[in-house]
Amino acid sequence: MKNKTKLLIAILAVLLLGGAAVGFFWKGDAEEAAGETAAEEQIAVIEAQSGKISVSVEGPSRVEPYRLQDIRSQISGSVTEARLEGDEVGQGEILVRFDDTDLRSALRQAELNLQQARVDLEKAQLELEEAEDDLTEKESLFASGSITRDQRDAARAAARNAALGLEGARIRLSQGELSRDLAQEALNNASVTAPYNGVVLASNVSAGDVASSNSVLMSFADVSRLRLRAEVDEFDIGKVKIGMPVRITADALGSDSLQSVVERVSPAAEVVNNISIFTVSTVIPASDGGLRPGMSADLTILISDDSGIIVPRTAVSSVRGRFYLDVWENDEVVTKRVVAGADDGTNVVITEGLAEGEKVVVPTGGGFSLISGAAESAGTSIIPVTVPGSGGR
Repeated sequence: MKNKTKLLIAILAVLLLGGAAVGFFWKGDAEEAAGETAAEEQIAVIEAQSGKISVSVEGPSRVEPYRLQDIRSQISGSVTEARLEGDEVGQGEILVRFDDTDLRSALRQAELNLQQARVDLEKAQLELEEAEDDLTEKESLFASGSITRDQRDAARAAARNAALGLEGARIRLSQGELSRDLAQEALNNASVTAPYNGVVLASNVSAGDVASSNSVLMSFADVSRLRLRAEVDEFDIGKVKIGMPVRITADALGSDSLQSVVERVSPAAEVVNNISIFTVSTVIPASDGGLRPGMSADLTILISDDSGIIVPRTAVSSVRGRFYLDVWENDEVVTKRVVAGADDGTNVVITEGLAEGEKVVVPTGGGFSLISGAAESAGTSIIPVTVPGSGGR
């Protein structure tokens, strides 16, 4: 009985040792296989294909007249004539006319006062000449002892008074000229003319109304051209330059679009909800389409537009302005210097140094596995990417 028990214990020990050995070797094989699989998944090799990347910045905008001006009254008075909303007016033509009866009378009175001032000036000049001649004579007589000192001094006082009288006449003449000029300006302001060719957008007065000085008579605009202003945040404004192409779309245009260029970029930001916003504007002829002031439209500013070989951005490295990427050739990694173009943040266009069909190494940590296909876009609506055969952007 004791012998049988020892035999069973020995057999059980052998079985346990054998299982442990099998488990050890199986675990080692599994870990080695897992390590090989993990190594294979650490780098991708992508087949390069040609395509196109367009990088753009979009923003909603409001259509405005090229020039817009509030026409203000420079005088107070009764309106006798006023253009109506929608009237087209040429430069220099009448927009608003005031009753100028009193203004003409005031100008006539100012002209008469000016004439009187001129007469008084001539009279003062003659009186000064007479006083100076009399003084010269009296000085000579006093020197010869023919007249007294008091007589000589009286002649001197008369000459001084005549000189002062002439200076006063000159001042009154200047005042008369100023009064005449102001009266003329007031009369001129009784007729308000168009500063340029344009259209009356809104009129606040009509014949018979009384308008006060500096009141807004009407809104006047040059609509032969239209200006569109879009808001661009601080993250994108550095990419926008004057002269860049702009594509304009709007509901009023349907499936059509208009082409223009960036006309102006605001030099300073306006903070809106703690976000720095810059204004970018473009100008188009009003005859280009169905846009009118007050409508909304979308501006798409083309930052870059390149065609070439599309590769993932992570595959490209940059050193001092030079670009490099790795390709898989003859079962080894080869580094190539390339020329990079448009970059949408996900993919890059390689314009030189890489041919279609080459296998581009996309590093993810080490190892590799071969994946057939081309780089894909991140799908952003602001920075679209077009790849031939992909069926979209």
